[in-house]
Amino acid sequence: MVTVLISGANKGIGRALAEKYLVRPDTTVLATVRNPDSQEAKSLLNAPTGAGSRALLFKVESTSDTDALEAIKSAQSSGVDAIDIVIANAGVYTPRAYQPVAQVSLTHLKEHLDINTLGPVRLFQAAFPLLKNSKTPKFVLISSLVGTITNLEQIPFPNGAYGGSKAGANFFAKKIHCENPDIVSIAIHPGGVKTEAGNEAARAVGFDESFVEVEDSVNAIIKKVDSLTRENGSGTFWGFDDTIIPW
Repeated sequence: MVTVLISGANKGIGRALAEKYLVRPDTTVLATVRNPDSQEAKSLLNAPTGAGSRALLFKVESTSDTDALEAIKSAQSSGVDAIDIVIANAGVYTPRAYQPVAQVSLTHLKEHLDINTLGPVRLFQAAFPLLKNSKTPKFVLISSLVGTITNLEQIPFPNGAYGGSKAGANFFAKKIHCENPDIVSIAIHPGGVKTEAGNEAARAVGFDESFVEVEDSVNAIIKKVDSLTRENGSGTFWGFDDTIIPW
C-alpha cells in the first residue's frame, strides 16, 4: 500500500494528481482541501479508483497552524500509519499583488508568504512522524520558475509577492533534503499550466492563457516522483520539461 498526501486537491494540478494516483492499485490518497463540504471536493470521493485504492478527504487551510496536524490525526484514526509521498501543492496567486516591490501591498505580500512559504512547512511538520514510518519517504514542493533567484533577471515581471514566496518555499524544500538524510525532497516547477490560477497568471503578463496542458504537467511530475531517490533528484529544483533550474 502506498499513501500519498496532496494539499489543494480539489482543483487544478492537485486534483489531477489525486485522480492519477487513485487509479493506481493499492493507493491511499489523503486529499486536503479548504472546504471538504463543497461539491467539488466531495466529488473526489467518487473518482475512479484502482483495486484496493481509496481517497480520504480532510480540511486543511494553509494558514492554519493546527489543520494539518488534525488531518494527520484523523488519517491515523482511519488506519494510516505511514505516508510515502507528501505533495505540497496548495498555494495562492493574487493578481492584485502583481506590483513592483516598492508598491506591493504588505497585506498581499504577507498572504503569499503565509500560504506559499509557511503552508508547505506546516504540512511537512504535521506529516513528518508518518513520513519517517515510510521506507521511501518523499516530500514534493510544487513550486514555480519565478522562485529562482539566480535567473531573476530573466523574469522581468513585477511578481515579487508570488516569486518571493516560492523562493522561500524552495529554501525549505532544499533544507529538508539537507536535514533529513532518509527523506527525498524536491522542488518542482510544473510549467505554465492551463489551470484557473495558471491562466490568471498568464493574463497578468499579456498572454491569453498558459501553455502547458494539465495532463502533460501531471504526467511529468508523477514520472519524476516515481524515480526520485536521494542520489537522483533529491535536493534539486526541477522543471517539468526535465531541466534543472538554478536556485
